[in-house]
Parts: sequence; C-alpha cells; structure tokens
Amino acid sequence: MSVREEIESARRRIGLAADQLVEVNEHGARALTSAFLSRFTGGVDSGWWWEHFSPPVATATFPDGQGFTRIGALVPDAHETVWFVAEDDQLPYFPVYETTPAVAQEVIGECYCFEYYLIAKDLSWLLCENHHDCFFGVGDAVQRRMAKGGA
Repeated sequence: MSVREEIESARRRIGLAADQLVEVNEHGARALTSAFLSRFTGGVDSGWWWEHFSPPVATATFPDGQGFTRIGALVPDAHETVWFVAEDDQLPYFPVYETTPAVAQEVIGECYCFEYYLIAKDLSWLLCENHHDCFFGVGDAVQRRMAKGGA
C-alpha cells in the first residue's frame, strides 16, 4: 500500500470530512514542492529533504517513538491551515495536502510510519519527522517551541 493510500484509509477510518484533509492535484503539488525546496533546502531536491535544510535547523528526538503526538505543541497553532507533505517513494512526487497540524497528527497516528513535513502556508516555518524519529524545525516559530520542549 502506498503512503497516499494509507493516508486515505486513515482519513476514512477517522471519519474526516473531505475539507479537513484536501489533497492538492499533481500539478499543484509539484509547484508547491518547488517552492518548498527553494525555501528550505536552497533548491536541493533529494529523497530526504531533511539532509539539506538550510541552517539554522533545530532538532529533537523523543525516546518513546511517539513524537508525532507532540506536533500540536511544536507548531505555533495546531489549528491553522498548513501544507502536509507525505514522503511516498512509490510516486513520482510527494503528495501535498492542505490541513491543520491537529488533523495531520491524527492521521499520522493511524498510519504506518512515514516521513512527513508540515509547512506554514507563508513558508515561515517547517516541521519534519524522519524515519529515525528525529524532528527537524526550520523557522523561528517552531525552533523556539522545540527549544522549550514543545511548551
């Protein structure tokens, strides 16, 4: 099952309304990805964006392996609309969704692990969790919260 299929299955299990998790069409996802890479990696496009984030970058790990449960505490506003990017190596591009961090957290909790990125609509910050259970934060808003342990 692809990550996109897993996310769709989670959306149905949770009972999310269609407007709570909206997948951007391929053309839009590719255009957004280009903007994301330009802003956060200096344009470097590799399978693992987190290897190329432009400094400064904050990092955090949570020994319990449940870091995703802290998303709401690590972002400036868990209910603002953001971009949710799911790394899916079975597709020629990463799916991009419009949702909130709170909804993304709920969906992630229903899925097998995958790397993901939450990105502010104005590209002022990015929060990522990789396959090593490591969080990366770019942008003052998330870096401050990460430094305080999500407080």
